[in-house]
Amino acid sequence: MKIAVLIRRFITTGGAERYAVEVTRRLAKSHEVHVLAQEWDHEPQGFVLHRVPLLGRRPRAFNQWWFSWHTSRMARSLGADVIHTHERVTDFNVMNIHAGTFVGGLWGNARGEAKSRFKTWLKILTNPSVWAYWRLEKLHNRTAPGRFWVADSEMVKREVQQYYPMPDSRFFIAHSGVDPAEPDAAERRTLWRNKLGLSAEQVLALFIGSEFRRKGLPTLLEAVALLKENAPHLVIVGGKDLAPFQQRAAELGISQKLTWAGRVSNVKDYYALADIFVLPTLSDPSPLAPLEAMSYGCATIISSGQYTGAAELIKNNEAIVLDDPRNPAAIAAAMEQLLDLPTRQALARRGQQLTRELSWDRTAGVILQALEVSHREVASSPSKAILPKSI
Repeated sequence: MKIAVLIRRFITTGGAERYAVEVTRRLAKSHEVHVLAQEWDHEPQGFVLHRVPLLGRRPRAFNQWWFSWHTSRMARSLGADVIHTHERVTDFNVMNIHAGTFVGGLWGNARGEAKSRFKTWLKILTNPSVWAYWRLEKLHNRTAPGRFWVADSEMVKREVQQYYPMPDSRFFIAHSGVDPAEPDAAERRTLWRNKLGLSAEQVLALFIGSEFRRKGLPTLLEAVALLKENAPHLVIVGGKDLAPFQQRAAELGISQKLTWAGRVSNVKDYYALADIFVLPTLSDPSPLAPLEAMSYGCATIISSGQYTGAAELIKNNEAIVLDDPRNPAAIAAAMEQLLDLPTRQALARRGQQLTRELSWDRTAGVILQALEVSHREVASSPSKAILPKSI
């Protein structure tokens, strides 16, 4: 098959972007792949990159519609058999859904946090960007011959179906893959503990997130405060505005228990130095960080499937799952449990075994199946068309 892959930023950082890169590399091993992107950070390996013009970063909705229109023309001119998109577009065969719905954020999310209907409609009708995203989502969630969706998790699928009448038969589920730990992880552990001034004996917990509030850091800080001197040392990676959270840590009297790493490019070094990984997220469709931490042997604590798609993979106690990530006492109890070395090592072994089954080849295999099913359905359709002319 000749496959057109649509992704605005074909880069190796970021959740959806990394997913797109890893899957595309694998599709290109057995098919002719053309990537249509506005920017990239590495050279192609076995596929062809095509630049989509960027007319401007603001407003974002304008660029999204432009990307949708322009890639539709490009894919057709290339003679693509199937269009695989990681972006919100109107012309495609298979769409990867990496996040919840835009309309869910407007009206209230899957946990029932309803918003005023009057204010929401006023926002839709008076804000051009909101209207543009809302309209685009309605178009790309219409069923049609040859059109399928791949959700990163059951959590994402449930939210889409909450707002759009899309049958199960049109969905595939392909969780993120995970790379195995680097062979020099033990050396990195020693090196980076020394760099950060942390001893080999200290039990270290790791938190990674760019949006501290959504990822649950405020509650995690309270949990550390509850454990007092028994708390593991917490290394915090990510974030932009650290000051409010550092101030809160000072108020709780736990500043000496924390290391603020900020935004880093060497995240694997932090997996290597940690013993425990904690992510009490309030909303995270399919985070990579917990799986990557498990692959490095970190005993992991994550939110339940109500809050994160990663929890769907936990079947045999491969991680401690928090029923309520807003409860600092529950997080504190989980961390205290993992201060016991045999308990921590047993959980780490189960988690590491799980990640060995979650390869990117497995993820790409599900997407290839969706593309093949779509291609057959289009070929057998009397119209031989994916959709009516999109925009």
